Amino acid sequence: KKRGDDAYTLGYSFSGRVLDKLGVKIGLGVALGFWSLMGMLHAMASSWLGLACFRFLLGLGESFNSPGGVKALSEWIPPRERGLSMAIFSNGNVIGAILAPPLVTVLALQFGWRWSFIVTGALGFVLLAVWWAKYYSPESHPDLSQEERVVILSSRPANHESGEPLSMWALLRQPLCIGFFCARFLTDSVTYFFAFWLPDYLTQDRGFSLALIGLVGWLPFLASDIGGPGGGALSDWFIRRGWSPRRARLTLMGAAVCLMPLSSLAVRTPSVILSVLLIAVLLAAQSCWMANMLTLISESISRNSVGALLSLSALGGGLGGMLSTLVAGRVISQLGYVPIFTLIGFAHATAFLVIVAASWAQERGER
Repeated sequence: KKRGDDAYTLGYSFSGRVLDKLGVKIGLGVALGFWSLMGMLHAMASSWLGLACFRFLLGLGESFNSPGGVKALSEWIPPRERGLSMAIFSNGNVIGAILAPPLVTVLALQFGWRWSFIVTGALGFVLLAVWWAKYYSPESHPDLSQEERVVILSSRPANHESGEPLSMWALLRQPLCIGFFCARFLTDSVTYFFAFWLPDYLTQDRGFSLALIGLVGWLPFLASDIGGPGGGALSDWFIRRGWSPRRARLTLMGAAVCLMPLSSLAVRTPSVILSVLLIAVLLAAQSCWMANMLTLISESISRNSVGALLSLSALGGGLGGMLSTLVAGRVISQLGYVPIFTLIGFAHATAFLVIVAASWAQERGER
């Protein structure tokens, strides 16, 4: 699994640029076919080395998924509806992570582990057929009326419609792009931490049995599923009432910043119930933050470079997540969970200040 995660992060260094060059339909379609094929080829692995190679190639292909999805949303969805749409897209990963394990386990137990890879990979080709037949850009969709096309295209800011796709190096010369990279480096680590360490925390520090984790351990992740769409929908609501997209997204991100210091209380309270509820609030705030930040990223650059900017920021998130997981393990083994939960409370505030400072530097440089 780690080989796949490493490749996923490495793939961000080029996936967005490829999507900007080829377009969403071709770029994401080719990537979907590639990672589906690599998934099926896992069934042919006869050694750990072969399995690791297929995992690595699978991760490279899947790195196109997030920037491709966000780029497609930036082409189709007006800003007044984009926050909620972005949150729904982001939550697809969570829902998939919930549904896939039991379904794949049933396949493996009934037909053998090789068939679990064959079937899931084949489903990717089914999705590819639907994607290729149904996805078009707004400019070329055959079933779109002229009135609908005008509404979609007119919602795009004029300064986001021109310009050649930017390379990764060109993006690194822009303060705002570096700001998004650093912000995700700081805050994606929270998602990694809870996904990896929450069961251990509940077991070691709160005395949960495996059965009790199964009974209530899903509640924080349910809150995450609610926080993203809720935060995205609220920022859209502000836009429909005259707010600028940037102000709306930053306001909801600021609200998430205000909630994150509750992490210090979550780890220190003697009440187990309160601790779980506070962790649920933290994950809801994290989901709200992420939905609005992804939307803000898609609204901060030319449409022709959205994929590259998303990949750059995701690269920062992947690096931050991997590094924080390693550091967290060492800190927890020596000092426990209190220092980690305390640091979580300041990560988003620091990232928020980085984005605001980068935005100011970007605007000053463009004058």
